[in-house]
Amino acid sequence: MMRTLSIEFKIIIGIIFFTLLTTGLERYQLSENITTQFVNSKKAKNKLLLQTMLPVLSLNISLGLEEANKDYLHLIVGQNRDITFMKVTDENDRTLFIYPKNVQSKQDIPDGIKYCQNAIVDNLTNKIVGYIHVEFSNDEYEQMQKKNKQTTLNILIVVLILLSIFIFILKRELKHLKKLTNAVVAYDPKQNNFDLQKSNRTDEVGVIHNAIVDMVEKIASYTALMDEMNATLEEKIIERTKALQNANHKLEQMSMTDSLTKLANRRHFEVYIANTWEMAIRTQTHISLIMCDIDHFKNVNDTYGHIAGDEVLKNVARTLVKSLRRSTDLVARYGGEEFVIVLYDTELEGAVLLCTEIAKNLKNPKNFTVNGIEITPFTMSFGVSSVVPSLDISYNNLLETADEALYKAKESGRNCTVSLDFSSKIMSLY
Repeated sequence: MMRTLSIEFKIIIGIIFFTLLTTGLERYQLSENITTQFVNSKKAKNKLLLQTMLPVLSLNISLGLEEANKDYLHLIVGQNRDITFMKVTDENDRTLFIYPKNVQSKQDIPDGIKYCQNAIVDNLTNKIVGYIHVEFSNDEYEQMQKKNKQTTLNILIVVLILLSIFIFILKRELKHLKKLTNAVVAYDPKQNNFDLQKSNRTDEVGVIHNAIVDMVEKIASYTALMDEMNATLEEKIIERTKALQNANHKLEQMSMTDSLTKLANRRHFEVYIANTWEMAIRTQTHISLIMCDIDHFKNVNDTYGHIAGDEVLKNVARTLVKSLRRSTDLVARYGGEEFVIVLYDTELEGAVLLCTEIAKNLKNPKNFTVNGIEITPFTMSFGVSSVVPSLDISYNNLLETADEALYKAKESGRNCTVSLDFSSKIMSLY
């Protein structure tokens, strides 16, 4: 991850960049102005020199005074030491004067600065009587450029010196702010390790410093108060947690128990059979399911009322529980007058024997006395199936097989037990 730049570094970089950019632009503009002024001045000077020479040259050429022209031009060359080449020709391109001798011009295109060219016109006839070509030295321009660069360098050095002084002062001012930042970053309210005292400075840094010191003192005070409150709150939380756990335990029991019969309800059955099924897969152990239903239970509600029907359901539930042989066996109310029994590590024959025992226990008349009224003992129909679980089947398949066996028991006249082999679907009636 890229490290975040400090505000001090950003400020310094920003100042350096802004200063150099501003100074550079100003100096560039000034340099361009100086160069432009020099060029314009040079052009004006050269133009003035030519305009001064042309009338004299025109008159001498018209009068045929070639020697006078040569003397005049030698005088001009002597007075203007920046002239490096001069050539005067007549209209027939015959050389009338050349300086220095036997030297050819090096430039063809007149620019008004280093190289000038003009026609010599007779003022009386307005006819061209000759041409003049002049080349000037470039030394002044180069000296001007050299001085310009030296001046730029001097300005840059001065700017850098002033900038260094400013940055030194800035870093000294930011040093205290940096120290304050480090103290704030390292501050831990629990350890109360803020070691800076109030500052005597009256500037913005001093105001910020003192504000942070005041804030840290308040945080330390609030932290102590919060620790005290947390200690009390922790005790209350422990008490409330225990109470909540007890309440949740009771709610869980209520949510997993049938309110009328106090047996496991259908939700409890589904959780239990799922866990038992997984264990049986690992141990390769038989699981047997018994689906049972009270025969003709509707007649009780119609004859004796629903209160009596509820008492019968309670008595049947107690009979089923008393008939179980092991703590791992589970009986649950599946719905209405229908019950389901889960038998872990029990084969089909053992489950059928349990059904026989339950049917026998149901014949006890004491189980069906409600508010002093004796109700005819009830019978039940039983559907039984058993299997060793595997990954390619689920407990719902076993439940469907047991339910199918119960349906066949009812078809067979009720008050009987029907076992249905899980794999072959072979039915046995007891």
